[in-house]
Amino acid sequence: MFNDAATQHNDPIVLKLSSLIEIRLSQLKYFTFLIIGIALLWPWNCFLSASAYYGTRFINSPSLIKIYSSTMMSVSTITSAIFNYVLSQQQTGVNYKNRVKFGFNMTIVIFVFMAITCITQIFIDMNDKLFFAILMIMVLLSAAATCFAQNGTMAIVNVMGSIYANSVMVGQAVAGVLPSLALIFSILAVGDKTLKEHKVEKDFGVFIYYITASLVCILSISLLYLVNKYKEHTVYERLDELIEEEHGTTEVEQELEEEEEPVTQKQFVPFSQLWSKLSLIVMTIFLTFSITLAFPVFASVVESTSDQSSYKFFNKQIYIPFIYLIWNLGDLLGRVLCGYPKLKMLITNPKVLIIYSISRLVFIPLFLTCNTKPGVSIPLINSDIWYILLQLLFGISNGQLCTSSFMIVGKFCDNDDEKEAAGGFTTVFLSFGLMAGSVFSYLLVLFIS
Repeated sequence: MFNDAATQHNDPIVLKLSSLIEIRLSQLKYFTFLIIGIALLWPWNCFLSASAYYGTRFINSPSLIKIYSSTMMSVSTITSAIFNYVLSQQQTGVNYKNRVKFGFNMTIVIFVFMAITCITQIFIDMNDKLFFAILMIMVLLSAAATCFAQNGTMAIVNVMGSIYANSVMVGQAVAGVLPSLALIFSILAVGDKTLKEHKVEKDFGVFIYYITASLVCILSISLLYLVNKYKEHTVYERLDELIEEEHGTTEVEQELEEEEEPVTQKQFVPFSQLWSKLSLIVMTIFLTFSITLAFPVFASVVESTSDQSSYKFFNKQIYIPFIYLIWNLGDLLGRVLCGYPKLKMLITNPKVLIIYSISRLVFIPLFLTCNTKPGVSIPLINSDIWYILLQLLFGISNGQLCTSSFMIVGKFCDNDDEKEAAGGFTTVFLSFGLMAGSVFSYLLVLFIS
């Protein structure tokens, strides 16, 4: 066993601002995977949040405006399902850190290009159908890039420990909150404008938003590099210290070589082997995301019961983005609380997870009691507080379920090969859950319309 000094070298102080504020390597690692989590979801949010801009960009093609969101989600989810499955089958000898870097490098290039399309006249003047085709190709490539980064990330955190899986989940929730806030502030600052009041012109706001996606990816790669550098520095410090102790040099060098070895998978692990151990967990992931996609259906149609009020908050241009914010804050809260063992929010029993995920179906009839048909019929429960509370709880349950599922995966695997393969295995079920949720959401729209 190593002494306290060796333990200190395992988790050295990497930044010290004062005697009270110091950052250790483990904290830097957590922050790194938090930023990676943000980077994984930011591209999706970019395309989703840019729908208002493309509503203006395709002002002369109303049919393209109508199908933008649904086409974007379909292309993204189908691409993700295919690529996640293919990557999950490519295991032996894979360096998962390289997959993360490759995915983020792809994203950087894609979003620099997307930013250019917002301010370059040749793209602004381009035929709408041609530009729409290019846009969907970029959505496809972005989804593929995210699959590479996500597959590599989940393989790494499964080996490193559940707390780092938590950091990725929290980062993704943060990426969900930021666009909602940005949309609300932009509406408050600019005001509500109809498409007829716009003309197709350069949009530096969307340009900055797209560039931000690239910057977040650059930051992720840089932090991953920094963490690895500190690890190498720690290894050499431990080598100097341990040689002075009673350990044999050969034993020390062998141990340190093992530490420096990159995260690569040695043996192929079939899905049947992973299913036998993780079936309830991955089915929880599938059901959680399938049911969760009911939330945007209600969030986009339910209006305030006080819409005749003079207060701007109750206007649907503010109220609907506010509901998105509430759900995302609930999702973030559920994910963060899972990282605190004393609160006992982390669910470690797969049977409880699967029952909990199925029970969330009860939210759908509860949402139907709200103002789903504004101006047509009186809601069963005529209260904004009731609806806001439902969306908050729905968000918390999503955050708690998905975070618990991803955090406990490693505990049900017997070795590092299984843990690494489980990264791809879980993301496959996540992708198919989103696909099933998309279909379910379309059926739900038909039911409540």
